[in-house]
Amino acid sequence: MRKSNIKKLKKPVKLINKDQIDIKEDIESIVEININSITSDLTTNIHIINSLLAKSYDLRFRYIDISTIPTTKSVVIYLESITDTNKLESTVIAPLMQGIVERCLDERVRFSASPYAIVKEILINSSIKVMEDISMIIDEVLVGKGILFIDGYSSAIIIDIAREADKKSTEPKTEKIINGPQEAFVEDIESNIYILRKRIKSKDFVIKELQIGEVNRSTVKVLYINNIADAKIVDELFSRLNTIKIDTIYGSASLKEYINDSPLNIFPTIYSTERPDRVEAMLLEGRVAIICDVCPIALVVPSVVSDFFSTPEEYYINFYFATFNRVIGYIGAFIVMFLPSIYISLTTFHQEMIPTSLALTLAGTRAGVPYPAFVEALMMELAFEALRQAGTRLPTHVGQAVSIVGALIIGQAAVEAGLVSPAVVIVVAITAIFSFTMPYNNFSMALRLTRFFNMALAAILGIYGVMTGGLLILLNLLSLRSFSVPLMAPFSPLNLEDMRDWVFRFPQWTITKRSSDIIKDNLKKKSSNLKPTTKK
Repeated sequence: MRKSNIKKLKKPVKLINKDQIDIKEDIESIVEININSITSDLTTNIHIINSLLAKSYDLRFRYIDISTIPTTKSVVIYLESITDTNKLESTVIAPLMQGIVERCLDERVRFSASPYAIVKEILINSSIKVMEDISMIIDEVLVGKGILFIDGYSSAIIIDIAREADKKSTEPKTEKIINGPQEAFVEDIESNIYILRKRIKSKDFVIKELQIGEVNRSTVKVLYINNIADAKIVDELFSRLNTIKIDTIYGSASLKEYINDSPLNIFPTIYSTERPDRVEAMLLEGRVAIICDVCPIALVVPSVVSDFFSTPEEYYINFYFATFNRVIGYIGAFIVMFLPSIYISLTTFHQEMIPTSLALTLAGTRAGVPYPAFVEALMMELAFEALRQAGTRLPTHVGQAVSIVGALIIGQAAVEAGLVSPAVVIVVAITAIFSFTMPYNNFSMALRLTRFFNMALAAILGIYGVMTGGLLILLNLLSLRSFSVPLMAPFSPLNLEDMRDWVFRFPQWTITKRSSDIIKDNLKKKSSNLKPTTKK
C-alpha cells in the first residue's frame, strides 16, 4: 500500500452486527487516518480495518468491555463466513467477559495496566500472536483469523478462530476431471462462500447479497474482484437482478433466464459451473459470479464461446496435451453439427462427389432400405438421443448398461431388419463419439440440436443446404453478446493475443494479460519474464 493512501473521515462508519455494542466516542476530531499503520486509538483502528475490508459483506465487529478495573474497551474483527463463531465465544469472548470477573481485585487492576497479560493468562486459544503490520493483519483476517484490538495499545492480537474444513463439498457430477481438485459446490450457499473465501484471499474480493422473490425470498450472492472486474458489467448485472419481480426463483437455472442477453436464442450467453476452481479462475480474469441458495451451480458473466470448450483439467496437464484436447473439442463440434447432414446431401443429391468404389459400397448397403437417407438418419439420431436421455434418467450403473447395450442391439437389429443401412449407423456412431469430446454443458446441447436443422436443410437443398445452415449458425453466434461482450471473442473481433489461452493453451508464462474484450483496465496479471531458464 502507498503511504499517501489517506482516508478523510467526518463521521463514524456504520458497523453492522446484530449483537455488537456500539462505541459512543465522538471522532469528529479525527481529520485523517493513515491506513498503513494501526494506532493506539481503538476507534481509529476500527475505521482502518473497515476502510480496507468495507466491501466484505461478512465483515463483523464484536465489541467487548473487558472487566478490568477500570473497564477496558476492545473489539474482535473477523470474517463470519470463514470463522468458527463457537470457537470465538468459547475461547475469546467468555474468558474476556467472565474469566476476569472471577479474578481478585488486584489481578483485575493489573490486567488493566498490562492488557497483554490477558493474552497469556486469560485467553485459552491455542494460537495467539501479536502483530503491528497492517498488511499482515489483513492477510490473517482473510484466512479466517480474528484480530483483537485493545483501546490504548497500537498492536493487534491475532487469534486462531478459523473454521475447520467441513465435509460438505462433494465431487463434481457433470464436470469430472482426472487431474486437479475433486471439489464441487453444494446446496448450502454459506458453504459455497466458505469454499471460495478459502481459495481467494484478497481484500478486493467483493461479495454482495440480494433477496429475490416476493413470496419465497431466495438469497442470491454476487461475487467479483473489485479492482479487476469491469464496473459497467457489475452495474448492468445488478440492474437486471433488481428488475426481477417474481414469487420465487428455482435456483440459478431459473435466474439465468431472467438476466440472459438473448433469452430466445438456442445458444447460451451465461456460463454455469459446479466447480469452485473454475469460478476462482474466472473471477481472477475479471468475470462476475452469481450463487443462489439451495443450488450447487454458479453462474458466470460475461462468457465467451471458448469457455464452453475448455476444462479446468487443461491447466493441470502439459500445454501440448491441453491444446490437443481443445482442438479435438472444436473438431467434435464441427462433426456433431455437420456430419449427418453431409452424409444426407452426398447420398441424396451429390453422388458424383463420392469416390466410385465408396459410392458402389454405399449403394450396396442401402439396397432394400425403404426410406430415404434423411429418414433413416433421423430415426437413428432420435433413437440415440432417446438412449442418451434414458441413461441420464436411470441410476448410474443401470443407465450405462442401457446406453451401451441399447445402442448395440437397436443398431444391429435395425440393420438386419433392413430399416437402415450400416453406413448411417457408422455416421451416427461417429457423431455420438465426437459429441462426448466436448464438455457437457448447455452449449454442447445446443450444437447437438443444430444438427437436426442442418439435416433438414441438407434433405431439401443438398450441400447448399449444409452451407446455408452453417452460415446461419455462424451469423447467429456472431450476433450474440454476453453483457456487451461478443460471445465469439476472440474470433470476432479477432484478438490473436487472447487465442493463446482461449483457443489454444500456450505455456502459462506466455499468458501475461487478461482479455481486453472483458475488462478495460488492470490487464496485466503477471510478469513477462517468467520463462524458466537453466543456468550454465
